[in-house]
Amino acid sequence: MTGDNRYPDSRYIVLLRGINVGGHNKVPMAELRTALSERGFADVSTYIASGNVLLDAGERAETDVVDEVAAVVTEQFGLTIPIVARSATDWPAVLAANPFPGAEAEPKFLHVSLCDRAPDAAAIAAFDSDTYLPDRVGVVGRELYLWYPNGSGRSKLTGAVLERKLGVTTTARNWSTMLKLGELSRSTET
Repeated sequence: MTGDNRYPDSRYIVLLRGINVGGHNKVPMAELRTALSERGFADVSTYIASGNVLLDAGERAETDVVDEVAAVVTEQFGLTIPIVARSATDWPAVLAANPFPGAEAEPKFLHVSLCDRAPDAAAIAAFDSDTYLPDRVGVVGRELYLWYPNGSGRSKLTGAVLERKLGVTTTARNWSTMLKLGELSRSTET
């Protein structure tokens, strides 16, 4: 066991993309928690209604967690949506890798897009991020750190652009949510 994390090898933060947004892709959190518990996950909790799930996966590997959560979402709610997961023990490294530490002062302008896999080096090299200035992107492993100094609402540096240019599937959370999920993943009362 490392640090204060109760689940060093089995606790995961699972992110579902695009649920409960504008009345689309409705997934009631209580029903999702129940369905995941019935699927054999333990200590299932959610944070806000936008698809942030914390769970104990037992001996399952990350890819199995993603596949099983996707199966539950499809079976129970009829949705096929992108899902990514990170272990709770990996989360502090995700937070620490932020290449824009000055942006943390305004957490609504700093986002992290978690990818299903690391973008290919050739795709990263070919991506001209200067096209989107003043918005900036930093690629670190499987994460894309997005700094929107004027807000993300009118930015052309969107998730769809990043997915198309970098060949990955992503889901983004703002910095405040990233910090809260890290805190909840260490809590004994998630």
